[in-house]
Amino acid sequence: MTNVVALRRTPKVTQPEKISAIVVAGSGGAASTTIAYGLATALRLGTGADVAAIDGTSDGGNLLDRTAVDPIDNARAIRQLGSRMMVSSAGVVVVGHGDTTDPALVDGLLADRHLARFHDVGPALRSRRLRPLIDAGAGIVIVAPARSEPLSRMRDGLSWLMSTYGPDTLSRTIVAISHQIPDTLLDLAPIRDALAPRIAGFVEVPFDTALAQPGRLDHRSLSAGAVDAWTDALDALGPLTTTHDDADQTAGELA
Repeated sequence: MTNVVALRRTPKVTQPEKISAIVVAGSGGAASTTIAYGLATALRLGTGADVAAIDGTSDGGNLLDRTAVDPIDNARAIRQLGSRMMVSSAGVVVVGHGDTTDPALVDGLLADRHLARFHDVGPALRSRRLRPLIDAGAGIVIVAPARSEPLSRMRDGLSWLMSTYGPDTLSRTIVAISHQIPDTLLDLAPIRDALAPRIAGFVEVPFDTALAQPGRLDHRSLSAGAVDAWTDALDALGPLTTTHDDADQTAGELA
C-alpha cells in the first residue's frame, strides 16, 4: 500500500482543539463508528492537529478493534484512561470503551491535552450520560443509512432533540447519510431541502469499499469522496464548538 492520502482540501476549522462532538446513530447499523473515525481522520490529515476518536457507547463498540493499529507513546497516554488508548494509522488517538466511561470526564481529560474529540455514542442519543456534553455545547452528528425506515427513525430523534433541548439545538446538529451500497436507491433531495434551513449541515458519505469491508481501517485506503464528505461535515462543525472554559462559564450563569 502506498502512502498517498485521499485528501483534496483542508477543512475550514480555525481552532481544531476546541471541537467536541457526539456522533449518534439514528438507527441500528447506521455507521456511527466509521463516521466518528472519518471525522477524526479528516481533521487530523487536513490540519495536523491532535485528534481523538472515543468509544462512548454504553455497551462497548468496536472502534478500537476497527481503527487502532499502534500503541500510544507513554508521554501521550492519560493515566485515567489506562490501556484503552491506542493510535490509528493516521495518528488519531483512539480511546476504547470502559465499563465506567463518563463521556464528560473523558472529554475533559482529552480537552486538557488540547485534542479535538469525536465521541461515537451509537444509538444512545437519549442517554442521560450525554446531557453534560450536549448542555456544554458539543456538536451533534446524527447518522442514518440511506433507507426509508432508518431515516424515519432519525426524524424522531431530531424531534426528540428539539423537545428536550430546545429548537436551537438543531442549529448545531449535522445530519450525515451513509451510503452502504454502491447504488443510490432513494431520492434524498426532499429530505435535504426540508432539513437544510434548520440544521448546521447535511452531508452524504458515498459508498466506500474500505469502510464496508471487515477488519482494521487504514486511512490510505479511503476514497477521496468519503474524505470530502467528512471534510464538509467538519466545515459545519468548526464554528459550532465551544471550549470547556465557555461551558464552565455558562454552567455558572445557569446555576
